[in-house]
Amino acid sequence: MDPARENLFAGVRGMLQAVLPVLWPILAFSAVFNILLLSGSFFMLLVYDDVLASRSGATLAGLLLMVTVAYIFQGAIDVIRSRVMLHTGAQADRRLCDRLYDVISRHEQEVGPLPSGAAPVRDLDLVRGYITGAGPLALLDLPYVLMFLLILTLFHWVLGLATLAGVLVMIVLMVLGDRQTRGPALQAAAVTAARFTMAEDVRRNGEVLRVLGMGGRRRSSWDAISLSLISSHDELAGAAGRMQVIGKAFRLFLQSFVLAVGAFLVIDGDATGGVIIAGSILSARALMPVEQTIGQWKPMTEASQAWRRLTGLLEHIPLREAPMPLPRPKASLEVQGVVCAPPGRQKVTVANVSFRLSAGEALAVIGHSGSGKSTLMRAVTGAWPLLRGAVRLDGASLEQWDPVLLGRDIGYVPQAIELFDGTLAQNIARFEAEADPEAIIAAARAADVHDMIVALPGGYEYVLGGPGGGGLSAGQKQRIALARALYGNPFLIVLDEPNSNLDAAGEDALVEAVRAAKQRGAIVVIVGHRPTVFAHVDHIMIMADGQLMQMGERTEMLKRINFNPAPPSPSTQSAE
Repeated sequence: MDPARENLFAGVRGMLQAVLPVLWPILAFSAVFNILLLSGSFFMLLVYDDVLASRSGATLAGLLLMVTVAYIFQGAIDVIRSRVMLHTGAQADRRLCDRLYDVISRHEQEVGPLPSGAAPVRDLDLVRGYITGAGPLALLDLPYVLMFLLILTLFHWVLGLATLAGVLVMIVLMVLGDRQTRGPALQAAAVTAARFTMAEDVRRNGEVLRVLGMGGRRRSSWDAISLSLISSHDELAGAAGRMQVIGKAFRLFLQSFVLAVGAFLVIDGDATGGVIIAGSILSARALMPVEQTIGQWKPMTEASQAWRRLTGLLEHIPLREAPMPLPRPKASLEVQGVVCAPPGRQKVTVANVSFRLSAGEALAVIGHSGSGKSTLMRAVTGAWPLLRGAVRLDGASLEQWDPVLLGRDIGYVPQAIELFDGTLAQNIARFEAEADPEAIIAAARAADVHDMIVALPGGYEYVLGGPGGGGLSAGQKQRIALARALYGNPFLIVLDEPNSNLDAAGEDALVEAVRAAKQRGAIVVIVGHRPTVFAHVDHIMIMADGQLMQMGERTEMLKRINFNPAPPSPSTQSAE
């Protein structure tokens, strides 16, 4: 089988499996619904053959009452089927939503960057839209085509044969539709993902594009990919639309053809007038599920491909079971032979780094750009997986800790500061649902950012203007990130160049925060190039080419690198 078609069928099977919890009720409703579809045909048959012959008004009234009740039940069952599928689509969305969030949040740290950004969210929307639409119901109605063919054959074998030929023609149209839409659908999906990725890239780097005059050149790429997207969608919609129009026209033709065949049978005396009308209606009913399936071919193709992409993504990031809770760390940090590389890449950027820190100690990590300092920080915090080695808190490797519970005992300021949509209080409190206001203010004071916050409109309720902390300067965002790292008095505090955008007052606050954290028994690991990172640290580590070159006690290491630190500021002296 063609791999593309096999993937399509696998995607359809996967989506139908999502309907399994309600499959039997839906099958039962579909059976009753399709049986009730016979009511109109038999009503016409009886009216033409019995009522008109007998001229009985009572019989006509009784038949009209029965067919009215049948139509009422038919409409009610159709509504119930649609509501059940709508509920099933919502359930599938809820069931996958948490897993999808887990995958999106972990993929870059464990596997590498998502090639299409947040496109999996759009894939989930496509799957839910298809499940809640008419596509699955049309597939479930397909087996009842045989029931209509059987009844037509009981009327007369010629009617059954003519309708069977029509069904076969519709199946051929379905196969042709598959061949014509398969390629455009794959192309449209790929181009859509590429356009989405480019849009995210332009959004993130709009400032650079404008200042450096790159906007026009990137616009050319944007226009090219947009034209490609329009072209692929037009081709897909055109192919699907042609098949839908041809299928509808053929169904109408077949209905008239069966009517003509029935008329010939009446002329030959092999059928009654009621058979003509009933046969025409039944032939249309037999082709309706096939026609609906053809009409839903484009969304079915898109949804099945989206399902395949989603399931492949979920397989890359397996569900992580929460380990047994451990006591909160309070004694030591051990880094044992750590080897680490950026997720999804083969080049090792940190190799065989080992050191140990005890509660109340601080380590300064220095080295040239590209020496592996930031990679080591990500390894120490568990942000990136290790290729070899282990990072242990109180003797337990990071894998033994529940990430959610461990997060309260780790404070982290990355190089690239990212704040989230919400208030400053929410960002500092790490979006805890019921955060203690006193703990928020304590963290802000520890980072010496309380006065800055209360000077803003709304103070702690100041709402950031967009992702990344819109509305704040780089230095303000860095100090808010420091407060977030200090929130809840974590045991391990990792600061990756936390003073890169700080002024003198900010650096004094940073030094004081390190001193206070050590005093309460925390472990601090700080990366930086400025002399202020040496204040209050116990050890200094020098890295080069991803390896630990030297590490020792602060005074000894300062002598080795021939560095004379400036005396602490008056505020630091008074604190000591």
